[in-house]
Formats: sequence, structure tokens, C-alpha cells
Amino acid sequence: METNSGKLRLYLSPNPSHLEAVNPVLQGVSRHRQEVLGGEEQVVPILLHGDAAFIGQGVVTETLNLSQLQDYKTGGTIHVITNNQMGFTTDPEDSRS
Repeated sequence: METNSGKLRLYLSPNPSHLEAVNPVLQGVSRHRQEVLGGEEQVVPILLHGDAAFIGQGVVTETLNLSQLQDYKTGGTIHVITNNQMGFTTDPEDSRS
């Protein structure tokens, strides 16, 4: 895709389920691309979440906790969380602490 600033490349990493398993994979892929490109291009990981999966899956918390480790961090990830309510078995006001 061509933008005013130059080319924009998008890569899609498939997620095998609602379990957010792709989160650490995407972080690793992004970190690798940053190291290979050596600052020649910007790499920004973007994760799409359903709100039930975001709040309910431990891998999300683990990925966030690892984000500041020297050899793991990417400099930032954009998280887009949709309010789909499909994964909840309780009212939203009762689902957060």
C-alpha cells in the first residue's frame, strides 16, 4: 500500500482460536523484523481482541508483563479491543475487579 510517507506493508498472523495464542507470537515476529531491518523501517504490532478474551486469558497478561524485558520489547503495541460481549456469562459491571 502506498502512503504519503512511502510504502506500508501489512502482515497478518492468524490466531488459531479465541485463546489469544497469537499475542506472544506476534510480539516475537515484530521483534525479529525490527532486528532484521535494523531501524530502516518502523514495525508496529497491532493486536485485535474481543473484550472477553482480553480480560479472561492469562496469555494477555503474560504478554503485557513480558513487554518490558530487554530482549522481548518492541517499543509498543497497539491493542484494539472490541466490546462484543459474546464471551461473558455475567453482566459487564460484575466482570471486573
